[in-house]
Amino acid sequence: MHPSSWTAPHRRAGAGAVVASLAAAVGLVGLAPPAAAQPEPVKQRGPVVLRVIDGDTVEVRGDGRVVPAGAVARIRLLEIDAPERGDCFSREATARTAELLPVGSRLRTERDVELKDRYDRYLLYVWNERNVFVNESLVRSGHATSVLFEPNDKYAKTMAAAQAAARQAGAGLWSACPAR
Repeated sequence: MHPSSWTAPHRRAGAGAVVASLAAAVGLVGLAPPAAAQPEPVKQRGPVVLRVIDGDTVEVRGDGRVVPAGAVARIRLLEIDAPERGDCFSREATARTAELLPVGSRLRTERDVELKDRYDRYLLYVWNERNVFVNESLVRSGHATSVLFEPNDKYAKTMAAAQAAARQAGAGLWSACPAR
């Protein structure tokens, strides 16, 4: 049969076959198990926060990238210094670190030249699950000061700028602690 001799009923019959095929395909998809229809969630990697020790130190369980897999280790945040327990603004600094790094959350870490200090703590730059650069955030909000321990100086300019902004704004410890 020549296409020019097709009539409307022939066109409808062809369209009906296509609709029937689609309906069958949709019916088959509907029979698939629900787990197969949804992709598996991507598991985040990175050390898991076990506890916040103080404003610049956290305890983690390693993921095998920088901190060995399964190892419980302390991370000292590089290029910052938060007030020690009992010092002016120490509670606020520890609380802010706990807000940024809640227990059970995962970190993204970056090392510099020296990996550990004399206390066997990992010296790292840390980003939280919201991709906030925690080291800088603590300095910028006035919960810590910028400190440089050579040769670990990868973000020295960033930290100095964050401290200058915090100091100028009188943020955190810059207005709370008279000795600053």
